[in-house]
Amino acid sequence: MTSTETSSLVLHGRRRASVRLRDAVVLLEADGVQRRIPVAAIERVDVHGPKGRRLTVVLTGDEPVAYHLRCRSAPAVHEFAHAVRRALPVWDADEPRPDGAGLVTEEPLERAAPDRVRLLWWGLGGGYVLMLVLLLVKGAGVVRGSSGRWPPR
Repeated sequence: MTSTETSSLVLHGRRRASVRLRDAVVLLEADGVQRRIPVAAIERVDVHGPKGRRLTVVLTGDEPVAYHLRCRSAPAVHEFAHAVRRALPVWDADEPRPDGAGLVTEEPLERAAPDRVRLLWWGLGGGYVLMLVLLLVKGAGVVRGSSGRWPPR
């Protein structure tokens, strides 16, 4: 069993989105923004969608605010949701809850430098395709003789 005090649970979603649980804070990184959501700001965590691969974090407050993350692994989504549910505070029915949206902090993520190896492969691939196109265009005007020999006589 993983302890949330010593290590963090991580879910990876689409387009470099991720969510992790670390020290009673849910860190959601998506769309170039990192959101720090304290567990005290979370009303509930839902798992739904096709095959249970979508995680929804619903915040406390009068107007519900929710964050979503879709993951490839349904068991990982269920495990993450269960870990967050265990970390949620227990509220009395008549106890006032804080405004969850007001407790969330956001900061822009620094854009990572482009992967040089990937850029090199794209450049080499593009150069190869360009050479093929040039060879095909240059060779398109050549007509073979009736004998089928090259070069024609």
